[in-house]
Amino acid sequence: MSWFGNLAETYNRLTSIVGVADEKGNILLPPNHMAMNTDVCVTIDGQGNFCRAEAGKLNIPIPCTEDSASRTSAPAAHPLHEQIGYLAPDEKRRGMYFKQLAAWSGYHPKVEAVCKYVEGGTLIGDLQASGIEAENPKLFVRFSVQTPGDLTPHLWEDSAVAAAWQAYCETTQPEDKTLCYVTGETAPVNLKHPKGVNPAANGAKLISCNDEANYTYRGRFIKPYQANAISAKASHQAHAMLKYLIATQGYRCDSQAIVAWAVEDGSAAPPPLASTQGLLDSLGVYNEPGQTETDKVIAAVGELDSDFAKKFRSALAGKGNARQLQNYGKRHIAVLVVDAATTGRMAVTYYQDLPENEYIDRIVSWHASCRWWFWEGGRAAVSTPSADRIIAAVFGEPRGEGYDKIRKQGRERLLHCILNGERIDRGRLDAAVKRVSNPFSYDKQDGGWDKPKWENAVSVACAIVRKYYTDKKEEFSLELDSTCRDRDYLYGRLLALADRIESYARYRQTGGNDTDKRPTNAVRYMSAFAVKPFRTWNLIRSQQLPPYMQYLYRIGIGEWYQRQIDAIMALFPENTFESDSNLSGKYLMGYSLQRRALNTKNMEEETEYAEQKD
Repeated sequence: MSWFGNLAETYNRLTSIVGVADEKGNILLPPNHMAMNTDVCVTIDGQGNFCRAEAGKLNIPIPCTEDSASRTSAPAAHPLHEQIGYLAPDEKRRGMYFKQLAAWSGYHPKVEAVCKYVEGGTLIGDLQASGIEAENPKLFVRFSVQTPGDLTPHLWEDSAVAAAWQAYCETTQPEDKTLCYVTGETAPVNLKHPKGVNPAANGAKLISCNDEANYTYRGRFIKPYQANAISAKASHQAHAMLKYLIATQGYRCDSQAIVAWAVEDGSAAPPPLASTQGLLDSLGVYNEPGQTETDKVIAAVGELDSDFAKKFRSALAGKGNARQLQNYGKRHIAVLVVDAATTGRMAVTYYQDLPENEYIDRIVSWHASCRWWFWEGGRAAVSTPSADRIIAAVFGEPRGEGYDKIRKQGRERLLHCILNGERIDRGRLDAAVKRVSNPFSYDKQDGGWDKPKWENAVSVACAIVRKYYTDKKEEFSLELDSTCRDRDYLYGRLLALADRIESYARYRQTGGNDTDKRPTNAVRYMSAFAVKPFRTWNLIRSQQLPPYMQYLYRIGIGEWYQRQIDAIMALFPENTFESDSNLSGKYLMGYSLQRRALNTKNMEEETEYAEQKD
């Protein structure tokens, strides 16, 4: 089904929550209603007598017509709550408003009370007497009617008022009907579609249709709507549903909004662009009472490291949730991205509709292949980085307003990779590798090298590299492969050993106080190493490492490190070590895994070796 049809279908299945505000105040709008920011509440009694006026901004659902919902500069009055410019000073607009209000006032006594009050013409004076400045014609007024025994005086909260307006609208539908391309039913067509679906995109519209009077007839169509005939009912349902989804679960950046939902019940689907830990946390999989963030991470990592794909799929399908498991595989997941290129036009820039089990499988495949070691919750954890972390690794940290455009394009591109199975661009892979190969481009706001930020970026780049080569049928383990004979991988291991030798020697020289925060020569030469590894390694090995190796020999562990270097050198295929061609991203994986191994198991080995020497 089309994205428009899926939105309308979801709306039809959620009629029980239409008009009911959730805990955050979000409302799935009833038919012939729109959301509006209001400024003042005017309270009257059942006979239309003024009681009080209170200033206070509030976003509420208001009755609207097809014209008023899409109005711009041309006047078109809302039928109940409205701006001062339509309620008092401008006689033309006031007459337009009052005529419409009077036409349906007989459908509900509260609406009739508002009609009597507005007809009295005392609104401006009542507002001024209440200390409210009423000169601004765009000041938006909402009405409340107090009657004995009524528990819902606010008209925007009274479902009977909304039902009365819908009943009136049914009597005003045009007799001309046509085939709705969304529902397949014959119904009155909608020429003016709602705006304001995405608040961040201002008044941008998803669908616009030329007015018949200004339409230039071309080709096979003799009416403006024939190319895309959508009924008023389907238009409202789809636009209201999308607005609600964006408000309740939208993943937003500037004017872009991304939503992923189950068509059958409107529930949020597992977010496709989240990190592994973020995704599990959003689903509440490991949110047991009393758990700290570290406990959650340990629980997730301990369970998912073994048979990752099977366990992760089980978690996403609804681990421990019998109701969700019962529906698993029976639903369809729709993923929709909308963005506004201009202030008046919004477009669907990405859409995908998948059976739930296929959607889950594609997310699991992404998280299984694009993951690496990260420092999470006070310990090392395997995770897939979020989309924004991947984008930052490729393009750099957010800087300036122009970065929003980069982030929006990056998110859409990653959706194609995750849900459509497309490969990561080689250009973006190389950009990420080149960026992290220059450690000192990661600086703190107050100056200096930001080592933790750089180390995180290295992990993100490694995850991207692993994904890229996995798609090319080259498997790389998340543990150090001491038998791998790939030239780039081995050079990365050598760089990690040089880094460890210098940093550990300085650490021991300071008595374990870890006061020397200077970057090692291996880190300093990293950008040159990635471009000319043979020449740079010889420089590091012959000029930078000797003083530190001599110190390590004196304390009894220099020979252990020398053996590690020799073991790696022995793995280089013939004539590959002497090559000075650029290193691929594989060197980062070798560097990262060798550092991790040196910080865990090999640290114990070197200490044990030193004790044996003694």
